[in-house]
Amino acid sequence: MDWGPCPPNQEELQAPQQSIPECPICYSPYDNIFQRPLLLPCAHTFCLECLSRICVFVKQAQTFPCPLCRAQVHVPDGGIPKLPPNMDVVTQFPPWLQTLQEVWLDGHRLCWIKQPSLSCQVSAGEEALEMLVTVELLYNPAPRDVSRRDLIGIHHPSRLSMCRGLCQLLWERRLAVFWIAILLLVLIVLPIIFIPDSPMTRTPEGQHQVGTFPTADAPSSSLSRSQSF
Repeated sequence: MDWGPCPPNQEELQAPQQSIPECPICYSPYDNIFQRPLLLPCAHTFCLECLSRICVFVKQAQTFPCPLCRAQVHVPDGGIPKLPPNMDVVTQFPPWLQTLQEVWLDGHRLCWIKQPSLSCQVSAGEEALEMLVTVELLYNPAPRDVSRRDLIGIHHPSRLSMCRGLCQLLWERRLAVFWIAILLLVLIVLPIIFIPDSPMTRTPEGQHQVGTFPTADAPSSSLSRSQSF
């Protein structure tokens, strides 16, 4: 179903065509409905839909910054659709687009009633009806069921809970902890036990190891030292 305006007739198509300016935010050509060119007090122009998305949470009588120069703009009564259009841009539209349509703000959406036109072809026996066309300003307008299950509690864990969490983590990784302990045993403990000449068990020259017994040569060496005196 076509929600846009009815196609122009043959006379409108024969009118001279000219390029329609684009909105500097969405780069869509201006039109007389949702892309209506709105003129800000700072002389910058943007389309109705883009300004409405920017001010979706801005209330009436409040201000919002211009997207280009950051000048503060007051939101009029009725919202963004009540800002004045830039007629210099509207006069560049084709003749069938120079009549601005009525668009109003309903919560978080823009609304427009598409009127039946004589140029639209309607089958025999059917009646041309008005259609309500809306544009949602929020990308996820579905209401949320705000309840306690939707709230996330933030708390600071105690030391006991941290210890429990660490023990639980070690228990979940018990196989990896076991193999790490085996690897440390092989690389560190076993060389100390089975390799006596390892750097960790070697003692400096001239010093006796702790816990060793004197050898049989010890008395003779002490006797020869006394005879030399």
